Amino acid sequence: MCKNNSKLIGYFIWIGTIFTAILLVGCELMDDSTPEESLGSEGVSLARQSDTFLQNRLFYQTIMVELEITPNTPTPSFAWRSTGSKYMRIGIFQQKIDLDDRTIANPIDAVWTWHSGLARGREGNVSFSDGADVRNGIILGASTPLPSGDYFIALWGYNDNHDLIYSSQEYRYLVP
Repeated sequence: MCKNNSKLIGYFIWIGTIFTAILLVGCELMDDSTPEESLGSEGVSLARQSDTFLQNRLFYQTIMVELEITPNTPTPSFAWRSTGSKYMRIGIFQQKIDLDDRTIANPIDAVWTWHSGLARGREGNVSFSDGADVRNGIILGASTPLPSGDYFIALWGYNDNHDLIYSSQEYRYLVP
């Protein structure tokens, strides 16, 4: 009886050791600590150039829409799985998109937009030329390529009752 118990204890120790090793490897892979090269001189975390999104979604408590953006071009194209909504919008901003409750608080920082009312492009697939430049919060008729720099891009949309219901992540976008 004692031999069987010691075999059983040995078996559990072996299983526990394997489980611990797997757990430690998994924790190492999920390590979200800030690497030293991304810390500024004051010890404050700085965004790395490889960061592609800034938060879970632009507007919380909305249905997440995955937005695909042509990388590193002054005239990006956009694609997403069609939601069926008649009221969708994409915005490109010079600054991080600020929110005030469920509205954009810094529309003055927008430099380009597309929305379904422009009658160009289609929900789920939009070319840069389908949108229009924005200056001082006013939508202009044409679109010109983006100058070099960092931008912030997001997609959001409304249902037939004009309730905000869809949004993408806020993406950081670099034009070389």
